[in-house]
Formats: sequence, C-alpha cells, structure tokens
Amino acid sequence: MTNLDIRHRIEARISQGEFLANMLLLVHKDSGNVQADFVERLCSIATTVRALLEGNGLLQKILYQPSTYWPEQRGKSYAFVDGGVASVDLPSAGPIGIRVGSYLVRPGDESDSRERFKIELSLVDDLYSPNGALYDDDFLDLAKLRDAARIVSELSAGLSLARQVDGDGPPDAVVLHGPLVNPVAPYGLDGFPPFGLGACRQFVGDNDWHGDDRDRQFVSLYALLLEKLRETGTPVVGAVERSVGRDPIFIRTALDGLLKAREAETLLEQIRSYGLNDAALLDVVLVEGEYVTPLAVGRQGARNKWPRFWEEKIGRYPKALTTYLKPSALVQPFRVEAFEDVRNLDSVLALILHTSRLLPSYGFPVGLDIVDKFAKVPAWLSRGVKGQHQVVLLKQALASGDPRAVSFAKRVVAAKGRDWLFRPEA
Repeated sequence: MTNLDIRHRIEARISQGEFLANMLLLVHKDSGNVQADFVERLCSIATTVRALLEGNGLLQKILYQPSTYWPEQRGKSYAFVDGGVASVDLPSAGPIGIRVGSYLVRPGDESDSRERFKIELSLVDDLYSPNGALYDDDFLDLAKLRDAARIVSELSAGLSLARQVDGDGPPDAVVLHGPLVNPVAPYGLDGFPPFGLGACRQFVGDNDWHGDDRDRQFVSLYALLLEKLRETGTPVVGAVERSVGRDPIFIRTALDGLLKAREAETLLEQIRSYGLNDAALLDVVLVEGEYVTPLAVGRQGARNKWPRFWEEKIGRYPKALTTYLKPSALVQPFRVEAFEDVRNLDSVLALILHTSRLLPSYGFPVGLDIVDKFAKVPAWLSRGVKGQHQVVLLKQALASGDPRAVSFAKRVVAAKGRDWLFRPEA
C-alpha cells in the first residue's frame, strides 16, 4: 500500500464521519486548516506504522474464498458465546439476572442437529443479599458488581463448552463476545464482596469445590477460570467489536520490539496527540483481510494502579495473544484475543473472517450476533425477575415480624423505579 493509498483511505473515512472527534482535538491548537493538517499528519503516522509492520514481516493476510472455505469445514463444529443482563429497576437493593447463551453450528451439516442453541448458565440473585448465592456482602458500585458477574458467567460458559464430553466432544473452537482477558484491578477494591460458594461451584463446574473468601473474590476466581479454560486445550478466543480505550496499547507493544525506546515514544506521542487508538489507526493501515501477527499484550494496566492486596495475583495473570483483523475495506478492524499457547489460531482467524463476511455491511462474526439476540434478556423476563424479587422481599419482611421491614417492603412493591420516597436524605 502506498502513501497515496493511505491518504485516499483517510479522506474516505473523514467523508463518512470518522475521525471527527480526533480532528476536534486539534481545533484549540490551530483552528485554521485543521482537516488538511490532520490528513497530512495521520497519513505520515499511518505510513510509518505500516512500513514498520510490513518491513518486519508482521502483516499477514487471509484470502476470502467462501466457495472453497465452507466445504472444507464440513464435519467441524464452532461455538459462539454471549451473555445478557436483566434490566431490573428497583429501589431496594441490587437485583441481578444474568443468562449466558451458546450457539453451536456445524457447517455443511444438513440434518436437524446442524445448529444448537443452549442457555449455558443462568443466575438470578440479589447483590445486596447477605444470604444470597451470588454475593455475600454489600458494595456500593453496582455497575462493577454486574460487570464482574457477567464476565465470570460468560467465561464459565466458555469453560463448560471447551471441556464438553457429551456428544461429539468439545467444539473445534469457541468464540467469546468480548475480551478473553479483562483488566481486574477495578474489581479488587476494598470491600468488593466475594461470590457465594454455591455460585462459585456453578462457575467452576465442580460441586465439591471449596474456597475461602479470598478464593471466591473476583480476582482469584477469574484467574482460576482462565487457568482451567487454558488447560482444556480447546482453541478459545475473544472478539472485541468496539475499542473504546484511548491508549494504543497494541501498537505500543509492537513498537517496543521494532524501534529504540526514544524513537518509539516519539511516534507514540504523535499517535496519542491525534487521539488515535489501535483500531482507529489500524483501520487505515490494514487492507481487507489483513491482520497483524499476534503479539502477547499485558491487559492489567500499570502496576502502580493495582490494589496492593492483589499485586502478586494480578502479576501472574496471563497475557492476551492479540491481533487486529480487518474483515473488509469499509469496516474497522476488531481485536481478537487468545491464550499464548493456543492451537490452530490461523484456522480460527480464517473462521472469524469468513463469518464476518456472511452479512453485507456487518463486519463482525455473525455467530456472535446470533447468540447475542438469543441470550439477550427481554423486557418481559426483566419484569419477571423484578416481580419475583418483590415477592421474596415481602415474604422475608413478613417473616421477620419487624413493622419497619414490612412497611419498607410494601413501599418497594408499590414503588416505580426511582420513586421519590427513596431519594437520599440531604
């Protein structure tokens, strides 16, 4: 790809509304000729990055050949995993409903067993219930609690599929919707509650599993599930559709081995000054079907931001073998993560490319779109979770014999979402 090709790609992206936020970053520096300056500088940065990757043999390409690819997949099976969280609007606590679905498909199979949909895991509980199966204590940041429960639930479902022993055994590959290795420091804060023992046994798939409070904390349990998933030997990858982070961590990892430290930092400063993350920059660097040779990337962030209590555990977390794959000319590349010792990653990337091209103008593995719609918790089910929670709360209040608890439960049952009765006192 020439410098002129990159310029044309950048100008085409700008005409489609891309890079608008990036250009706005330059306005306060130089309001005149902002777009022209942006195109010129981005073209220079992209040309430099492509030359470095290409010159060092780090660019690879998968040919899109559906007429020959799909017949070759006959006899294989592939699983796609995603989870859905119930939207429960109650003022009393932190109720949660999660279900994780899988979609398993056997290309070329024309029998009734070609496709299989299954709810791999389902949890309904109260985040603030001290006796609940999911969490043992209170924690104010409900968003983090829900994220932790969803992440662990989806990984647990992937583990169940990867070591499947019934039928034809595990699938030839499992594709998770989202990162394979998430940053865990935000979930290691003081007061973050452990999962209940019953939930942990369900996650691990072992009714005899015993773990203390530390073992049942998210940071420990997530590490255990990753280890067990890796031990299965089944190729498991995570596909990340939208890269929202601003730090070009993948490019930084690549440059560390290609340039001297000062040269790499100078180039990275230019990339950051234009607000470019990995996906935005690689969108104009890569061409259709290209991907960067996978690199081991640490996903746990700066060590000085790790909770001291978890430093040793976080330091042992696996790196994510990471690449960016651009499925077609008009679609941004997306991130694919795997374990460093993954088998047949080239075959999995070919699967991801071909499933990303099955729908026009889509550009992401279509199996994940299918399972997303299957696992999504519909409004009627969220209302059911809410109703069940109200019934249990009222029963517990009546059983306690405490007039204040009964009064509170009645108000919860009668309230609608963020009722004025439950506004915090000034």
